[in-house]
Amino acid sequence: MSKELIKPSAYRKVSLVFEDQDYTLSEQQKAALASLYADFASKYNAGQLLKGTVVAKDASGVVVDINYKSNGTIPAYEFSEHEFENVKVGDELEVILDELENANGAVVLSYENAKALRAWEEISKLFADNKPVQGVVTHKVKGGLNVDVGVPAFLPGSQVDLQRITDFDQFVGKKITADIIKINKKRGNIIISRRKYLSERRDESRKQILEGLAAGSVIQGVVKNITNYGVFIDIGGVDGLLHITDMTWGRISHPSEIVKLGDTISVKVLS
Repeated sequence: MSKELIKPSAYRKVSLVFEDQDYTLSEQQKAALASLYADFASKYNAGQLLKGTVVAKDASGVVVDINYKSNGTIPAYEFSEHEFENVKVGDELEVILDELENANGAVVLSYENAKALRAWEEISKLFADNKPVQGVVTHKVKGGLNVDVGVPAFLPGSQVDLQRITDFDQFVGKKITADIIKINKKRGNIIISRRKYLSERRDESRKQILEGLAAGSVIQGVVKNITNYGVFIDIGGVDGLLHITDMTWGRISHPSEIVKLGDTISVKVLS
């Protein structure tokens, strides 16, 4: 009797073929085997999130073992360039089972869909907890910007910054933090606002600064605006008024005689 070891490929498991012996199955054995296979296959459903192990990799993609009778393949384009460079044989991946067996009998897996599923779970949790999300601006779209937060999100032009923005190109490729305004998983819509996030952080900063100010304390600020009656000083996001009568012991006709825009000066808190 001779034994031939079939080398495992991307599409089949290791098996043994024994020659010189008759292994023809009876109808009863075939039925039992079919029942076992049906029971085994019933544990796998389209859309199911699974964990698999990378067993092979080439330029076209990776082969993943999900403990099924056949391995599945994931094309390289479902990974980012960085992800594909770093994935290696032996790595464990989360994948979505798209099809247990396609027309060619192959298992169809998706790494991209698994990432999207996890991203939606994370986005939903952040939204429920009223927490901001981080993402990278990928490109301009009509009315705003597209932001990759694991899945595409829309940042309306009016919500990009505290000030009105006309040049959106400056944000492309940059990492931003924004509040989640609205999500609709069925439609795949996520709307975010960087303006709201910045406004909330500014308000928090102002509150902390004001709580730390005490009458009589000397602080530094930047001249933000000059008027006939005094100058407005930016104290870390909080505006303070320095009245013309408090600028010098002597008499001046206009605050611009002493300061100019952008000057950093020391002032005393009166109230």
